[in-house]
Amino acid sequence: MAGHGHYSLEGKFLKLDGLRGLLVENAERRRKVVRRCNWYMFSNPEIRGRIGSINEFFRLCQTAVSNPPPEQEKPNEEIAKNPPSQSFYLKYFEPQPEGSPYWFMRQDLISAKSIHNILSKAWGRWKNVSTRAAQVSEAIDSISRPNRIKRVVCLGLGPILTALPHSLGEDVPDKLSPRNVAQHCLAIAIVNQLERKTGRRISLYTADLGYTPQHKVALESSTIAHFVVLDPSYGKHEQFTFIDDNTMVIDFTGPPDCPAMSIIEEYARPIVIITSKIPQAGQYQDRQWFEVTEKDGNKVKVPGCANLPLPDGINIGTLCPKRVRDMMVHEYRIESKFPAEDPNLEWTWGQNDLVDYGSRDRSSADGGYYWFSDTRMYVRKH
Repeated sequence: MAGHGHYSLEGKFLKLDGLRGLLVENAERRRKVVRRCNWYMFSNPEIRGRIGSINEFFRLCQTAVSNPPPEQEKPNEEIAKNPPSQSFYLKYFEPQPEGSPYWFMRQDLISAKSIHNILSKAWGRWKNVSTRAAQVSEAIDSISRPNRIKRVVCLGLGPILTALPHSLGEDVPDKLSPRNVAQHCLAIAIVNQLERKTGRRISLYTADLGYTPQHKVALESSTIAHFVVLDPSYGKHEQFTFIDDNTMVIDFTGPPDCPAMSIIEEYARPIVIITSKIPQAGQYQDRQWFEVTEKDGNKVKVPGCANLPLPDGINIGTLCPKRVRDMMVHEYRIESKFPAEDPNLEWTWGQNDLVDYGSRDRSSADGGYYWFSDTRMYVRKH
């Protein structure tokens, strides 16, 4: 396949290109993918399953220089095979106190029935009144040889309902996320259409740190679609182990906490990727690793995907390694039929026509439309 020459230095160093010849069920492939995900996301307290603050670690990363020396853009055998230990980064996180709003949101207090009812009603509206359904259908029709797609893997679709602290005096004890509802409907619509076009079952996988156990029950027992909910936690990263060259990826995550495209670029070329628009030109952060200094003066090497000081002219919304840019520019095309949202509406409250807001106000329903305005659909050229 064309595009083999665009693998990153790190990917070549670890011989990850060999993974493309292995099935997703292969144990060696799974082990290597999980190891890389551990590397990329070791600094994220949510992925590690710790409800905590990253402030101390962020301050530690500020001891790194913004523009790294050349050697930090090259693979480092020591940290590639032995990333920082658990004890190293656990000491930089503090758990949120029990009873705090963030702690409360992570409790499994919303019933599976409530979650399913919201999604079921939204799916009915997607089919009957949605302003985006026909456009999504046209975009999927533009994929040549759709029979190549064996599975759809969704990253970061988001929780549909989350609990609200009763102590805040809310009339409604849960919070609705219309954009997350729309993103689940998008996945269902895509799989249904692919199944009609190919005449066979397309597996639908999803993973999100915000899913509670009741979300898993609601999605896996849904009467409108059969989601398989994967475990995205540290040391598992199941969603990435299912991504290969015969996959369609729907990616609504964001760097640096979950640099999905940086991970995928090293070992797979999905047939279709729906993700944030990749900048075509400009500055890029290609740091493989960087050196930080602890309070006692001890210098430690940590992965370059951690929260770090950015070079001048780069903000967190455009954080993109050059190797990801090269992959998307040289090996993919943007499908223009996929509906892009109006930037003026993406944060506007009450614009999503898939949900019934009823008595909800801004404190019990997020704003936003279907997805962010920079969302694009990329189709592999070869």
